[in-house]
Amino acid sequence: MTTHEQFIHAVRDAAVARLNDEDRAKVMDVKLVYGAGYKTGARGVTFNKVWKNGHDHDMCEICAFGEDSIVQVAGTTIHELAHALAGCAAGHSKAWADACAKLGLRFVRAAGTRYSLACFTPDVRQALATMPLPTDGGPGALRGLSPNAAPVGKGRPCGAGIGTRGGKSRGVGSGSRLRKFVCDCGVIVRASRDVLNATCNDCGSAFNRA
Repeated sequence: MTTHEQFIHAVRDAAVARLNDEDRAKVMDVKLVYGAGYKTGARGVTFNKVWKNGHDHDMCEICAFGEDSIVQVAGTTIHELAHALAGCAAGHSKAWADACAKLGLRFVRAAGTRYSLACFTPDVRQALATMPLPTDGGPGALRGLSPNAAPVGKGRPCGAGIGTRGGKSRGVGSGSRLRKFVCDCGVIVRASRDVLNATCNDCGSAFNRA
């Protein structure tokens, strides 16, 4: 029998094979676990320096009740490990995206990524194709709900470094996921994109990233 725990560790082994010695040691230092889910509906979560064993280790949990496919489990595993590689303070910044790329994960977003094999670099994709799939069952659900009555497989946003500007609306360093744009007359809008092709109806100026 192959367990989910064995599977996510095999995913990590495939991903760290791409790294230099320093980065590989950093990712292998992470306590990687498969659990029900610290947050109901979350796909994964990373805790900074919470596991005690000689020194403080990061801990990544891959969440059973956020699972919707085994490809998503593999993608989430690398997503969370990238937080440890980039440093939790990086949030979902370019440093985190670069860490994902180092680990073999592409086309990834902070939340809602539709994971497919195309999201992985060819070497990691090939490794995934040869891995034994878990045969230890899967998360049960009652009428499509988890034990805490949250929809299964919807995938809450990753809680690490929400936002890009260090706000505090969901704890220090969280802030809004939306980017802030301001026009010449001071109207503020927020959008879930880096570039906003829009103009203000009051002053006629373009909205620029603040």
